[in-house]
Amino acid sequence: MIFDYDHPETWPADVVSFLDDHRAVLDDWLGAQCFASPYQYDEIIRRLYAVLRDHEILAWHSTRLTQPEIARILAEGMELPTVETLMRRIDAAEAQGVFPQAIAAQFKRRHQADSATRQGRIWFLFTRPNHDDGIQDFLRFWGGEALYAAIDRDRELGPVLRSVGVPAIVEAAIPMSFFEDSLGFESHIAGQYCAWRAGRDHDAVPHDRVLAPLPAHSIRRIVAFHDAEFAELTGCGTYIDPLACDATV
Repeated sequence: MIFDYDHPETWPADVVSFLDDHRAVLDDWLGAQCFASPYQYDEIIRRLYAVLRDHEILAWHSTRLTQPEIARILAEGMELPTVETLMRRIDAAEAQGVFPQAIAAQFKRRHQADSATRQGRIWFLFTRPNHDDGIQDFLRFWGGEALYAAIDRDRELGPVLRSVGVPAIVEAAIPMSFFEDSLGFESHIAGQYCAWRAGRDHDAVPHDRVLAPLPAHSIRRIVAFHDAEFAELTGCGTYIDPLACDATV
């Protein structure tokens, strides 16, 4: 069953039942901390993952893609970002006439695709992207942070990155077993649960990284800039620096 973090009322029954069984400790530890111990809380979170891992979690990846890249992801899934995969993307875009060879050569020299926090991992939000102001540059610059981080303000290269492809959100349903080494999104789920049961909002932006290629059957859809749902999904209408999309490839 698919787990939608934003809508606790739809969560799988076994997850809600487990959390209900431990609500008193969770409410106390995440609130007044009158009696709950960190050991109790940590054990609940550990056991929570064991319940969650049988489900898929709804997730969103914010990016900028050319039309061939969109088609490839829908057909083949998402490969892990590496120096080699970035080089292939640059070569493909150059071959399509998106930018000249001289620009491609500069991209290949000035990337950060070998960064330990970037290569071999695909980052996803578990809440809808309009809850996170930090996605703007992912939508604004082609190539991902591994490329734009060092050159987004370059007077020649920055505008090129802004002109390639279209802002896009990859929506996926990812098996929670992909997150054996999670960054702690289970704690966000516990917090969301307690807020839901108390009738209040929980302000958090849970996210994590996939460390293996994501197969095509996990991709639900790709919502691109001109799609009717894009503005609502991303909240881009509130951006001070509006998104632009003049690309045709």
